[in-house]
Amino acid sequence: MDYVLNHEGKPYARLFEEISAIPRGSFKEGRIADFVCDFAQNLGLPYTRDAVHNVVVYKPASPGYEEHETVMLQGHMDMIWSKRPDVDFDFETQGIRLVVKDGFLMAEGTTCGSDDGVAVAYMLAVLQDSSLRHPPLECVFTTAEEPGLYGVQNFDCSQLKARKYINMDGNQEGTSLLVAAGAANGRFSKSFKREEADGCVRLDIRIHGLTGAHIQFQERQLANAIKVVARILYYIQKKIPIRLVSIDGGSMTTIPVCCTAKLAVAPADLETAKQIARQAADEVRLEHKQSDPGLTMELLEVPGTEPVMPEEVSRAVISLLHLLPAGLADLSLTFPGLPISSFSLETIDTTQDGITWFYRPTSAITSKMLDMDERTRMLAELYGVDYTVENYFYGHCVEAGSPLYQIFDQVWFEQNGEHIRPIGAHYGNEIGFFLRNMPWLDMILLVATHYQAHTPEEKLDLASFDRCYRCLIEILRRL
Repeated sequence: MDYVLNHEGKPYARLFEEISAIPRGSFKEGRIADFVCDFAQNLGLPYTRDAVHNVVVYKPASPGYEEHETVMLQGHMDMIWSKRPDVDFDFETQGIRLVVKDGFLMAEGTTCGSDDGVAVAYMLAVLQDSSLRHPPLECVFTTAEEPGLYGVQNFDCSQLKARKYINMDGNQEGTSLLVAAGAANGRFSKSFKREEADGCVRLDIRIHGLTGAHIQFQERQLANAIKVVARILYYIQKKIPIRLVSIDGGSMTTIPVCCTAKLAVAPADLETAKQIARQAADEVRLEHKQSDPGLTMELLEVPGTEPVMPEEVSRAVISLLHLLPAGLADLSLTFPGLPISSFSLETIDTTQDGITWFYRPTSAITSKMLDMDERTRMLAELYGVDYTVENYFYGHCVEAGSPLYQIFDQVWFEQNGEHIRPIGAHYGNEIGFFLRNMPWLDMILLVATHYQAHTPEEKLDLASFDRCYRCLIEILRRL
């Protein structure tokens, strides 16, 4: 393969490039798990692998460290597959095309996989380097983290002996994540049998051009394209009879930037529907003139129509989508500007016989998250729509100043002249799972700085990539 990084004295850089050649989307981690297992076997290290491809590789302590407490290093193998619309690229079969620009590692029109390829590369480098001094190590490579921490839900913690835990899934160097959110990964669904809509025409309403962001950034109060469409449909439905054909839009872990609804309307009511749509869109533009200046609506009239949802289903879906909260619920009083709770409406899809949408009540406070989930279930029942939770994951809240935190702070200050900053974040992280199942763990987060994760503009700060590995191996030496 063609390498783009300087590998001299940087085994983690070469390993990052090697894993980037392996497709590793969520729920498709078989090949990267094969690589990790083969890597361990070639080094003569024991490992385990479960049914969903979570892998643990065990490395014995270096001489003199045999009696020290075991340390777990952990990150996830999967990455978000996202590309620009104009890029011809097949994530299923092609390796990421990495490039270096102005001190950053990026990819040609796609995500580069720094989230969480940095952790994978660091762990492989530590496993490979026999010159390092460290306690017994358990390197935990998890799967399907990106869509909602699905892989770790199957993980058997009884195979671990660790007392200290270094997580490597974040985006800011020199920080340690003390607060993170948990969520209910929920899905609404409604089955139906389509009906003919004789004498109607089809009106397509497309909302696009929104700003968008990872769902952790709810404090930005961005418009949600699915909610905008639902609002338009609701006010049309209040004035004239309409029937839904479909609603489709959004993407996982992202505040939706585009959504299209197709509806059947009588020709005599067409102009009224358009007028209401324009008025509603203008209202949203005014409300979000700072957050979403690019909000655009397109209306397309299509002669005739296709089979539609039954009237009661159409009305229930529109009303429920409009009523469901989406966005920021409350902010932290400890970390100014940090969301504590939010509702994320992320995707919606229509098939020939059903409609589903993904919905995520989220909070750093477990009791609040569970109550938000219960209120969501109540709304679904009121409208006769099914709501199921695919899995729950839990946030965490820990104090700064633990023994491991103090070592991290000392090493970072010695190497970089700055103290560690405790932070909170409004996203899910596997830390919560491990602390819930292994509450004795002393935990820190150590990660290289990268920007714009989950987008084709994702980029890894290469100087930070170097700094954080130096910090990691020195922390291990002092443990």
